Amino acid sequence: MEKTSDTIYGIHAVSLAIRAGSGIRLRLRSGQLNRRHEALLELAQAQGCPITRDFEPPSNESIAHQDAALEVKSPGFRSEGDLIPLLEVCREQERKPVVLVLDGVTDPRNFGACLRSAASFGVDAVVVPKDRSAPLSEAAVKTASGAAYAVPVFRVTNLARTLKAMKKTGLWVVGTVLGGNETLNSTDLTGGIAVVMGSEGLGLRQKTRENCDFLVQIPAPYPDFSLNVSVATGICLYELNRQRLG
Repeated sequence: MEKTSDTIYGIHAVSLAIRAGSGIRLRLRSGQLNRRHEALLELAQAQGCPITRDFEPPSNESIAHQDAALEVKSPGFRSEGDLIPLLEVCREQERKPVVLVLDGVTDPRNFGACLRSAASFGVDAVVVPKDRSAPLSEAAVKTASGAAYAVPVFRVTNLARTLKAMKKTGLWVVGTVLGGNETLNSTDLTGGIAVVMGSEGLGLRQKTRENCDFLVQIPAPYPDFSLNVSVATGICLYELNRQRLG
C-alpha cells in the first residue's frame, strides 16, 4: 500500500509545512507552551490544521524535535494554476517572494538537496518543468530531509511561459550561468526574485535564458571546477538571504 502520510519534527520545519498546506495534524506537548509553540498553535488554527496536545518524542533520539510534531501528507507536486495566486498573495502582504526554478535537474538526490536549501533559506516556492526534471521520488524526499513537505513544489508545462507570468507579478528573474554578464554578489537580490538554476551538463536552456532579466555567475577563484547544482543553489540562496538581512 502506498504511504500517504509521514511525521516531521522541529518548530521551523513544522511551521513551513503548515504554511505550505501539508499539515494533517499538529501535535504539541501538554502543559504550558512557550512563545514559539504558541505561534505554531495560532498558525495551525489560522490554516485550519487540527491540533492535539499529545506530543510524544520520536524513537530516534538524534532528531531535534523541540516538542513539536506535524503529521503531513505525502509530498507531491502542486497545481500549476496555484503558483501565480501564491505570488499575488505575497505581494498583497507586501512581502518580496523568492522562487527557486530548477531547469533540467534530473538527479533525484540533487533535487532533494536543492529542496533542503530552499527550506533552509525560506524560499516561497520551487518550480520545475514537467519534462526533464527529477520526480519527487523516495530518494529525493529522503535527501530533502523534511523539506519536501515544507516548500510547495510546482511542476509546470511551459517553463518560459511561467517565467513571463512570474515577471508580471513583479519578480525579477535571475539566471545562473558560467560566464554571466554580472557576478552573483554584485547583483541586487533584495526584491522579489526568481533564481533559475540549470542542469550541470547543459545549463539553462535557450528559451529559459531569453526570459531571464539577468544572467549571473558565481564568483570562484577556480572556475575550471564546475559546482554541483545543489551546492550552487545553496550559495545563491545564501547570498540572496545575506543581502536581505543587510
